[in-house]
Amino acid sequence: MKKIKVGIVGYGNLGKAIEEIVVNKDEFELVAIFSRRKGLKSKFQSHFELTDDLKKYKGIIDIIFLSVGSFSDIEHLSKKVACDFNFVDSFDTHKKLKDYVLTLDEVAKENQKVTLSAFGWDPGLMSMIRVLFDGLSKDGGKAMSFWGKGVSQGHSDAIRRVDGVKNAIQYTIPKDEILRKCKRLYNYNLEDNEKHDRLCFVTTNAGADKKKIENDIKTMQNYFVGYDTKVNFVDEETVETMQKKMSHKGYIVDNYKILNKYKTRMELKLELQSNPYFTANIMIVGAKIVDRLLEENKFGAYTILDVPVKYFCDEEREKLLETKL
Repeated sequence: MKKIKVGIVGYGNLGKAIEEIVVNKDEFELVAIFSRRKGLKSKFQSHFELTDDLKKYKGIIDIIFLSVGSFSDIEHLSKKVACDFNFVDSFDTHKKLKDYVLTLDEVAKENQKVTLSAFGWDPGLMSMIRVLFDGLSKDGGKAMSFWGKGVSQGHSDAIRRVDGVKNAIQYTIPKDEILRKCKRLYNYNLEDNEKHDRLCFVTTNAGADKKKIENDIKTMQNYFVGYDTKVNFVDEETVETMQKKMSHKGYIVDNYKILNKYKTRMELKLELQSNPYFTANIMIVGAKIVDRLLEENKFGAYTILDVPVKYFCDEEREKLLETKL
């Protein structure tokens, strides 16, 4: 069996989840994990390197899992990594994705690489469902997305980048009444910030200005601006206890009427015991898709919206026709 040689850049919750899944799959060989931190160890005896030494593995590693934070790290690293490696990332800053992917596409094609971006559950799986639902309901409805109640890894990471913050966790919470309306009403459309509350739990460094920290969080573009956001300052033990549970939920509903009279409802519901492990699982499927695109010499930057549905399965077309239709 051909083994795909992979590396992991970033060793937070997502990187650790990718590691555990990869070492338990025969089709992968984990070559190294790359981090800015020194002295890391793993119960799986994985080999660690500094991120600055990634380039030494050019030609050795087939595909990189880029599992660093979306707030700044992925944007900073991705173009450099795409010069030497194929990779999968779960970049989740929705408003930046178009420019991010189009810029990356030029680099990937120039260097004959394949990148697969925003390949998580949202953006990612739920993006694909939104396109399908909106395509079917384009004469009236619009797919309405909800997240939570659950831990947002990206928003939690963004808060931890604020000066004076020692640790933090953020919960995204749907507004119950809005969710009920979206399930009940037809052609009812709202913006994301009208549908959710954001609840932050923050522990600070000694002497930090809490009022400034709260303002920095609430005015953070692409994350908290426009949302009902509450910042709670708590002790470090409280945050660490919360971080032991990383559950999340996702929900899409599309209520519309065919010919403005035939009521139709489509729904997707996700219940995730572990946000990072579900994201990791999707990214690992993404690595196999990258490998397939490489075999076909289809270089460039892709998202889930660019990938044929059949690429998600290992079966050949004849088998899919027999078992999946």
